[in-house]
Amino acid sequence: MGLRILQVEDEPALARLLKEYLKMALREPYELVWVQRLAEATQTLTNQTFDLVLLDLGLPDSRGIETFLTLHNQVPHIPIIVLSGLDDEPTALKTLQSGAQDYLVKSNVDSHLLVRAVRYAIERKKVEAALGEERDLLQALIESLPDQIYIKDTEGRFVRTNTAVAHMFGRAQPAAIEGRTDFDFFPAELAQQFAAEEQQIIRSGQGLVNREARLLDTTGQEHWVLTTKVPWRDHRGTIIGIVGSNRDITSLKKAEEELRRANAELGTSQKDLQASLTELQRVHGDLRAMQMQLVEAEKMRTIGRLAAGVAHEVKNPLAILLRGLNILQQSLPPTDETITGVIKDMQDAILRANTVIHGLLDFSSPNQLEAHPEDLNALIRQSLFFVKHLLSEHHIQVSLALAADLPTCRLDRQKITEVLVNLFENAIHAMPQSGTLLVRTSSKLLTGFGSNVGGDTAGQFPIGGRVVVAEIEDTGAGIPADKLNKIFEPFFTTKPTGQGTGLGLSVSKTIVELHRGTIEVENRAEGGVRVTLMFRAHAEAP
Repeated sequence: MGLRILQVEDEPALARLLKEYLKMALREPYELVWVQRLAEATQTLTNQTFDLVLLDLGLPDSRGIETFLTLHNQVPHIPIIVLSGLDDEPTALKTLQSGAQDYLVKSNVDSHLLVRAVRYAIERKKVEAALGEERDLLQALIESLPDQIYIKDTEGRFVRTNTAVAHMFGRAQPAAIEGRTDFDFFPAELAQQFAAEEQQIIRSGQGLVNREARLLDTTGQEHWVLTTKVPWRDHRGTIIGIVGSNRDITSLKKAEEELRRANAELGTSQKDLQASLTELQRVHGDLRAMQMQLVEAEKMRTIGRLAAGVAHEVKNPLAILLRGLNILQQSLPPTDETITGVIKDMQDAILRANTVIHGLLDFSSPNQLEAHPEDLNALIRQSLFFVKHLLSEHHIQVSLALAADLPTCRLDRQKITEVLVNLFENAIHAMPQSGTLLVRTSSKLLTGFGSNVGGDTAGQFPIGGRVVVAEIEDTGAGIPADKLNKIFEPFFTTKPTGQGTGLGLSVSKTIVELHRGTIEVENRAEGGVRVTLMFRAHAEAP
């Protein structure tokens, strides 16, 4: 479809002439609609769409610039060329300022002039429409941003702002800000600082990006903004002002201040808490040690009295009975197997009772340690030699994983050997048919309380100290969970009657603790029991 042109002209002859001009010079297809009155023009523009209006200002129902204003207000998007019989320069200037694309005097119009005016008017209107869309887009953009956007001239006057700037200055609309300077809104000292800063940008052409600035609004309330200012240049590149934006970061600054204050308070509280915790740990350690000493002392006194009574009331009579049975056995003829068997059973029973008494005495009155630097690996090998016959009898395989270059420990050779033999015998008894006895040694450096030492061991050894660890594992059935926490109690045993006194682990625990070491017993996930012994390395021992 070609151009659609509305011609508003009350003189038919002139209307025909203009039509001929267009036919002669306009190369592209077009459609010309002719009306003679303003009322007809407004009605036609309401019902139809046109690309251009050729308008005579002197019509029967309207005259002068009001004729143009009526149509222009109705269709501001359609270019209008005014055709007038008067060569009136003031009227022409006023018409163009009001939005007309051109003002032509009818007596001077020819075909080329008319067609050129038509083409230029349409193109100018397209450019104006594009510029208007860009302007509207820019205005919508700066209004939709929460940041404060403004443009200033070289004198520091606000040329354009958005609503956010107006609200900061306590105004409802940006128009109330335009033409004013920072001196109208800020204290003189602060306004002078901003003015000097902006003049430097205009002189140097170097912008300022993301600088924190403190502002006071019209009520004296403090605000913090992240401000950016860059030069504003015209089409020739000449700096004609600055463009600036402020992002309100007041809430962020307040949050930072609160965070700094909280961190400072937290740091002080943490130091106090750490000091209190350290003191509490020390006091707790002292109290725990004292309680343990009191408990152990009372237990030793109680069992000591019991042991003394047993030694007096039981041990001597047992010795007499044993000697009497020996004499009786020598007096009887060896052919009576029944009597001989009974006497043998009685002797075994007396010996088991005597063993219980010896164990009780060992538990109640452990001797003073005679500790020297010892190789725990060597003590393990020696203790395994002592139970060699039991290992063979029960078809137990031994797997050793002893660490090379193991640090020495200050140990009482005889007492630690007694502990190891007891633990090996317990493991062997847990595997009556066959199994594997695994003995492993290692050393480790403690990096913190409980960080690489578990259970009751946590806190027993100093941070940064080196310890020597021995682990003894069997492949037996393990210890029932409801009995695991009772294994160190005196006289408690999981063995059948006659196979254990219930004092082995109690005595072993006492001996290990006399060495300031630890002993732990736990069931393995894959079955069997693991016993862990831990001693300070010789260089770490007090």
